[in-house]
Amino acid sequence: MRKVAFITGAGGFLGSESARSLARQGIAVAVCDINPDTVKATVDSIKAFGGEAFGMVFDVSESKEVDAAVEETVKRYGRLDIMIHMAGGSARIAGKDAKYLPLAEQEDYVIDRVLKVNLYGAFWATRAAARQMIKQGEGGKIINVSSTVGVNGLAWSSDYAASKGGIMSMTKALAKELGPHKININSVAPGVVCRDTVDTSTPEGRAYAYDTNLFGDKCTAEDIANLVDFLVSDKARFITGQTYICDGGRALSMKGTD
Repeated sequence: MRKVAFITGAGGFLGSESARSLARQGIAVAVCDINPDTVKATVDSIKAFGGEAFGMVFDVSESKEVDAAVEETVKRYGRLDIMIHMAGGSARIAGKDAKYLPLAEQEDYVIDRVLKVNLYGAFWATRAAARQMIKQGEGGKIINVSSTVGVNGLAWSSDYAASKGGIMSMTKALAKELGPHKININSVAPGVVCRDTVDTSTPEGRAYAYDTNLFGDKCTAEDIANLVDFLVSDKARFITGQTYICDGGRALSMKGTD
């Protein structure tokens, strides 16, 4: 029986890589994002190698839209086995005029948007998925993406830090609720993940890519996808309520942070 995954933020840098990785394993993927162009790009890239996927465009901060998307996924594939909430971001997701500022100077709409997408979105997606998994009675896997910023904090990004720290606490609490239903819920906390757009030939680019971890190497989207693959696999059947940090030791050393 084919497993089915529902991934928010699947049009993004990390989400698209995880979507493709799961699809390569024969998992059908509901590709979800607020950007129709990136949704199409991810779906097309999966279908290009013979994978199964379809796309949906909606705002994860709206609970009814999330509920409807999960319902559509089940209508199409008949079930839901995996939910991964990757949608999110810092101040930039509040709009082109949003800025990274100290809390004393930050505007309401920026804090509101960051919390709604990152934290509320995790609640809505987890709730919708849990309802379906409980109904199926066969267990399931839920992953919400946090950040090392949620562990150590970051100046001028207290909204982002709070949202990602909240995901870690939510994960612990929901593990206790969902365990009796054989549903594993965990969190993944990336550090600095180097995008292809970073010019590592410049001193600034090299410092960003290589100096923010203990290995002096780049963390890639594939590194995060590999961790996700493990946590949704049967090999992780007895793991729940945990946050897995994938940052090359950055959170241990605070190297490259303020």
